[in-house]
Amino acid sequence: MPFNFENFINNSKLEYTKEIVGIDTFLSSLGFHYFSNVQLNNKHITFNSISLVLEVSCNLDLLELLSHFNTGRWGNSGTEESPLQHALEILNTKNKYNIDIEELTFFLNDTSIVIKRIYDKSIPTQLNDILKQIAFNYVFLTRGLTQKPYEIFVPIFEDSIENMEANEDQINTAPKTYSEFWGIYLDKDDEASIYDVLKNTYVSGDLEFLSE
Repeated sequence: MPFNFENFINNSKLEYTKEIVGIDTFLSSLGFHYFSNVQLNNKHITFNSISLVLEVSCNLDLLELLSHFNTGRWGNSGTEESPLQHALEILNTKNKYNIDIEELTFFLNDTSIVIKRIYDKSIPTQLNDILKQIAFNYVFLTRGLTQKPYEIFVPIFEDSIENMEANEDQINTAPKTYSEFWGIYLDKDDEASIYDVLKNTYVSGDLEFLSE
């Protein structure tokens, strides 16, 4: 059979504009469990996968959110897995290609939390642990409750860091967990700071293109 260039182009267009079955139900489920307005900001499509960029707008301050999360009144599906993980698993059963979360941003009243994917299904499977880490580190993040974080980036990557003066041997590869280094913008600082999660302290270094 001769190669039909027009059919090839048309099939390629269909492949890269594929629809996600059940996406509205997925977003509604997240909105219900996280008391939020959840929007699909973007999706990156390959031949066998779709990566979602989600924005979650929640009418809570960070401390309120952490308090409700710790008591199970927010972000709780009744199981150990996060509502995000549960909803994504259901979404994947409805589609023939792999769907994952590339980036998840919580827009709160006083701060935003940007979480980047570091491996397959890392965000949905680790979201609860990330929130627990933020709660545990809150006093240290705020420098003893003297400052408020208005942006938290989890985690930061090697190409975001320049002139690292401490822990250089620990930041020479892409992060393997969310418990290494975060980028924090504090309300009294002009630039972002690098937070060492394991040591509960800020370290010296410069960040560039943190939100990319």
